[in-house]
Amino acid sequence: MDAIEGHSFEDDEVEGSEMPPVKLVDGIDIRELIDTSVATFEVNMNAAEEERDDQTYFNKEELLQCVNFDCVAGDSDEEDDKRGLGLTPFQKIAKNMTDLTPDGKIRKREMKPGSGSLVPEGAYVTVHYNAYVEYGDEPYDSTWLRGQPLSFRLQRGYVIIGLDVAISSMKKGETSRFLIHPDLGYGKMGCPPRIPQNAELLFEVELVKFTDNMAAEAFEALSLEDREKADFGLILKAAQAEHVNGNESFKRDNINLAITKYKKAVNMLEKIRLKNEEEEIKQQNLLLKLYINLAVCYNKQKNSRLACVMSKHALRIQPKNPKALFNFGRALLMLSDFDHARRCLLDAQKLQPSNREISEELKKLDKKQKTYEVDMKKFSQRMFQGASEEDKTESKSLKSEVSEDFEKTAKEFLEEFLKESTGTQMPLPQGLRAQEEFCIRQIAEQLGLTIRSQEKNGKKLIYVMKPEPEP
Repeated sequence: MDAIEGHSFEDDEVEGSEMPPVKLVDGIDIRELIDTSVATFEVNMNAAEEERDDQTYFNKEELLQCVNFDCVAGDSDEEDDKRGLGLTPFQKIAKNMTDLTPDGKIRKREMKPGSGSLVPEGAYVTVHYNAYVEYGDEPYDSTWLRGQPLSFRLQRGYVIIGLDVAISSMKKGETSRFLIHPDLGYGKMGCPPRIPQNAELLFEVELVKFTDNMAAEAFEALSLEDREKADFGLILKAAQAEHVNGNESFKRDNINLAITKYKKAVNMLEKIRLKNEEEEIKQQNLLLKLYINLAVCYNKQKNSRLACVMSKHALRIQPKNPKALFNFGRALLMLSDFDHARRCLLDAQKLQPSNREISEELKKLDKKQKTYEVDMKKFSQRMFQGASEEDKTESKSLKSEVSEDFEKTAKEFLEEFLKESTGTQMPLPQGLRAQEEFCIRQIAEQLGLTIRSQEKNGKKLIYVMKPEPEP
């Protein structure tokens, strides 16, 4: 558990809290207590040693970069020391802070100013922080040491109340220190072993960015008539909020919800009334990101057709966008459109020559195309050999039917294609007789596959396709 996540603990006194905690070898069986009011257990005598081993939570070398000696010595103040005031480290730090709340339970000192407006209520924020307890120079929790910032929505109970309030006082790019009273932290219980009982907390916070989620809710609350009249700023903020919500859903691997959020934002932006070129640029920039994100989601769901549609939308806005080209190529590869997929991937590679993902996709394309060509050759040989034998042994009146060997081969071929996880579309061999094509169509229907025909360069091409997943 991250040390800052969750609600504050209850402040009630715990009877017998002066007794040291012990660890058990095995947990107590609650059924014994319910049924007999008696439970047997064994104390782990090695628990103290294990407790000492568990005190290190981060890499030692990285930890040194976040050591804060002020938590041990406080802000140096020779005058206080001379007068022998005997202030604790956090009391010394608090002298250079201002009260953020009327009761003084949250105090703040701005270390680096931010820009723009304060974080709005209910915003989705991204922060970096180090968290300390008094007399502990090493952070008990740190996003910098974990290697990634923390993103969450304010006023939703994702972090302790004190940190929620503290971040609400910040601007984008700001770095500040906060002292948080136990009542707004982990209370009288603390969170052992990292956070003692009644511990005051010091947070060093950088507000990386925020998104106004309330704008999306405000827009949703409008009537259809009012939405049409809404100004560009409100609609853009609402779309940005849905974009961020979609990104978070994607990170949690909730692809369906991510698609819903992205599509909401797209619908807002596509219907927006633009007054000038500046508004159009902002609209198109966000639409580009949304179309690419939707293409990524649809590719992840193996819905290659919709991935192609979204990639095309993105490329209309920016024809040389490497992400759009890559996702278009990936979708085309699933459709077994090898030539077109190769062109898209090579165009993406020219724009990003060192991108490994593009190189890997090109290797996958080569492998799949070679496998496909070998399989098609075998399939064609087996089918037409069957037809040839039939022609030798059957009379002309029976040529309207296909051989058992052809039907068996076609069924095996289509079942194998259905099991394959990557491709969603596959062309059939050219030169099929009408009866053979009819046979394949019947088998495909039984397997839940569909057949599509099209004319290209004067030739009839027949494709078998898997059912597309629900978006």
